[in-house]
Amino acid sequence: MINSIVKKCSWLNKDAGILVLRIGVGAIFIMSGWMKLSMLASTVVMFGQMGFSPFWAYVATFGELIGGILVLLGIYTRLGALMLATSMTVAITLTYKDMAMVMTPVAFLISNLALIFTGSGRFSLMRKICGCGTCMLCKDSDVVASPTTPTHTTPPTQA
Repeated sequence: MINSIVKKCSWLNKDAGILVLRIGVGAIFIMSGWMKLSMLASTVVMFGQMGFSPFWAYVATFGELIGGILVLLGIYTRLGALMLATSMTVAITLTYKDMAMVMTPVAFLISNLALIFTGSGRFSLMRKICGCGTCMLCKDSDVVASPTTPTHTTPPTQA
């Protein structure tokens, strides 16, 4: 029964699933980064209590905020997801002794790894930048080249 419903709905596909994942992960990390930024002095103190310098508090804050924005909009999704996955790896190593506290970072790490592997999908802002299907921008944004899509021309090298 569910399969027949899915077949009738053309929007139920891999790209829609990636979009939902991107919106969820991006929104959560934007909120987390914004909370750290709005209480930056407290964030620096908290990182200091964990043995980190203030520099790492800034890196974590802006990494979560910028990475969340990149993932949400589908702009350089793999880079943004890598930034967020790195943050979650650090969070896991800091909380690995308490199983209840480590579950959320593990879930976010897995979500970001999925985005690193799949890219941004068809519904992203990067999708229409080029459209050739062969350059790194297109490969990262899962653009499929069509016969009507113009191909890249490499700029002439200056001698």
